[in-house]
Amino acid sequence: MKEFVKYVTFDVMPIVCLRVIEATDTAEIKKEKKKYPFKLHNDVPVNIITNKRIFSFTIPKKYIWNGADIPRIFWRLVGSKTDNAFLLASMVHDYLLDKKHDIYGNVLKGSISMAEYRRLTSLAFREVLKNSGENTIKANVMSWCVDVYQICHRSSWKCQ
Repeated sequence: MKEFVKYVTFDVMPIVCLRVIEATDTAEIKKEKKKYPFKLHNDVPVNIITNKRIFSFTIPKKYIWNGADIPRIFWRLVGSKTDNAFLLASMVHDYLLDKKHDIYGNVLKGSISMAEYRRLTSLAFREVLKNSGENTIKANVMSWCVDVYQICHRSSWKCQ
């Protein structure tokens, strides 16, 4: 039986803010704030419960991310990348991707394949989307699109 995500829980509620571009920011900082508009203001312990295991990690305060990577052409259908409904799901998913070697190696201790880890990140994204109020169909479609995108970019999933 394939592993699937049953629940994703937070020990504390994430406090997220929009990074505001200020007049005193350098061009480089302005560019970074546009690319990564969200910032976490507290440490957020995350628990992922699957049908086979429970694993936990903490997303540190000051973590920045870009929201959901939704191509502009689909914004009318799905919503924009900065839509509130996608904030927590994209935060968890992006952190799992950004720290994949730490979480895969230190938290999961290599107990699953990197391909299975990739799949679990998409399933965690879907579960948080559903918990954020998205309907199941939309959450499934978005998760499937994320998974297909990651499969198409396999080179970034090699274990180093």
